[in-house]
Amino acid sequence: MKSEIFSARGIGKTFGSTVALEDVGFDLHAGRITGLVGMNGAGKSTLLQILAGALQPDTGTLEVDGRKVDFHSTEEALRAGIAIVSQELSLFSSLSVEENLALVKGHRSWPSRAAFRADARRILHELGFDYDLGIRLVHLTLADQQLVEIARALLQQPRVLILDEPTSSLHSVEVQRLHRQLIRLREEGVSIVYVSHFLEDLLDVCDTAVVLRNGHRVEAPDLRAPDSLPRLVAAMLGDEATDSTLDSGTDAPLLDLPDRRANGPLRISGLTTATGLDIDDLTVAPGEIYGISGLIGSGVTDLFGLLFGLQTARSGEVVLPSGRSAAATPPDAVRAGVAYLPADRKAVALMQRQTIAENIGSVRALGLGGDGAFIRRKRMVQRAEERCVQLGIRMASVHQTVSELSGGNQQKVVFAKWLEAEPSLLLLDDPTRGIDIHARLEIHRTIRDLARSGLVVLVYSSDPGEVVELADRVGVFADGRLVGELRGEDRTEHNLIVMMNSTNGAAAGPTQAAS
Repeated sequence: MKSEIFSARGIGKTFGSTVALEDVGFDLHAGRITGLVGMNGAGKSTLLQILAGALQPDTGTLEVDGRKVDFHSTEEALRAGIAIVSQELSLFSSLSVEENLALVKGHRSWPSRAAFRADARRILHELGFDYDLGIRLVHLTLADQQLVEIARALLQQPRVLILDEPTSSLHSVEVQRLHRQLIRLREEGVSIVYVSHFLEDLLDVCDTAVVLRNGHRVEAPDLRAPDSLPRLVAAMLGDEATDSTLDSGTDAPLLDLPDRRANGPLRISGLTTATGLDIDDLTVAPGEIYGISGLIGSGVTDLFGLLFGLQTARSGEVVLPSGRSAAATPPDAVRAGVAYLPADRKAVALMQRQTIAENIGSVRALGLGGDGAFIRRKRMVQRAEERCVQLGIRMASVHQTVSELSGGNQQKVVFAKWLEAEPSLLLLDDPTRGIDIHARLEIHRTIRDLARSGLVVLVYSSDPGEVVELADRVGVFADGRLVGELRGEDRTEHNLIVMMNSTNGAAAGPTQAAS
């Protein structure tokens, strides 16, 4: 057994009447990778914040090398060798890669700027990031920004590295590179805590697991066992996993929604834009889920941007399901019945410091003026409570700050916000990014229910398997053009990956999609 370098003893934390953690304890050993798993709301985020010094426990202690420590900030934890890479990025988009990497106040320093740059370039290159250090974050994809966040932690040469959903925005090649780095760090004696809702990723590199359920630690299975995946899911859920646990299928509707099948289709013809988007003809019918896939720069982001009023067409015609033409601005798009759920919940989709009720009511009250010239708070709270019940949002009350919710519940708040707007076109950019299996299944059922009610749904996912699972048809983009479609029996993950990697929709080797 390797030596214990970081331990948690009897950790407890409450928020008002909500018990987030109770009597949680475990040891982290040098040269081991420990997976931390649990459903949304199990207490993972709270525990990680305590380990990294962002929160202080109500009860219990932390120990480094057997000595009790009290972290009052992430900076104090970092000086003790404890580094965290959060799921929600803490980077500055207006600064360069180099400036973001240099901002962390850790325990390590460099003799010169040249030495710092050399280390930064080496680590970024090993992660598969080959941009210039001077490029600004705003010009990078979410996946590349995630790599910068990981590199920033690795530059500090931590003794304990905590990774919260590090692969949620990465593609398969980047995941493989990251795993190689984790294995190298393990061999060098670093202790790693790995949180992921992609359980296969976790099982690929972890030596052991800590399972949380409803704020308590429960027994974890042997990760080396051939049936470790279903047993791990069973530990998370509290009962025996079945095939249906891992298969979303087509379940009975969860939502009681108004019938919007009178809406028209989405029609795009002869479309070109200044960014290179070029679509000859695309029609998506009410009630249809249309999957969109493509590699970085393929045109997926441009299409969503055009439909939500972030870009304008140079030529051609776009007719929305509401019967209106493509909007020139996002507010016009909202009024034309377009709802957009971006991949970055924290920075774009939610007001983290506001309450659940304020977030859910924001589009209806402020964007559409649905409650008149003055916001009726009592009515806003009532509608928010109804949406929370409808979508199964786990919370203390709608007056709770949305930042206190788990990732899955935050995403449900985003759905609730757009349900209030009563859209006819739903644009979904990686809607299950960074959420657990159970929440993912609930989101899938919500998407299907919305389509059944008559909405036109366009969905992109960084997981090609998810696109195939959800969509009725899948369109593949390359260099701004719609190069092919998959439907029926041809709609398989294998065929999608092959088509994604060919500019002419023919053949190529496997890799993941990117928006």
